[in-house]
Amino acid sequence: MDKIYKASKLDFMLIRYYLKSICFTVCIPFVFVLVYRSLITGISFAMFMMAMSSIYTFTVAEKNDMHRLYGTLPISTAELVCGKYLHLFLLGAISLVISSIVQPLILISLGVTISISEVLVAALIGSILFITYTAFQIPGYYKFGPIKGRVFMYIPVVGVLLTMFVLEKANLKSMEILDAIGQNKLILPCFILIYIVLIIGISIMSSIKIVKNKEW
Repeated sequence: MDKIYKASKLDFMLIRYYLKSICFTVCIPFVFVLVYRSLITGISFAMFMMAMSSIYTFTVAEKNDMHRLYGTLPISTAELVCGKYLHLFLLGAISLVISSIVQPLILISLGVTISISEVLVAALIGSILFITYTAFQIPGYYKFGPIKGRVFMYIPVVGVLLTMFVLEKANLKSMEILDAIGQNKLILPCFILIYIVLIIGISIMSSIKIVKNKEW
């Protein structure tokens, strides 16, 4: 676990050049929530923006030919890959926490009533979307690199547009989602947990296999 943490720390060091861009990425959704006045939409957009930033570490690594360095480190391929996932999930968690605090305050200042339960629902949806986006993106970046694999960067675009379309057509509100969870206290949470574990597990195993098959 210590080596995974160190691998994650290395990725954080790599993206220091993109720190301003990442801060900008975190702030853009604040404008978005002002326009749509929907917490679910705002937090979903925030996670979409952060998922788009997942390409940064791959870009820096390729630009500086760091793959040779990775090959000399006293760390296994699995630990290196898991460190990458930990790094991205920590970035997502930071963005989620900031959005879950600032966006409700923005909406409250506009006269919109926001409850704790609505914040929790929006955060849950945002988390699921972010995990789904990155689970598809990372193996793609490992396989094709940040340039040829740039198409994977736009997976969140499709995801956020689809989410907005579904929310608009179904006219779903946070309380309705909470009611659905309340009526399925065991089934729905278990389904969400199984989905998250499966998609992360499959994504990590795919990435490890891709990296092992590459020649450094």
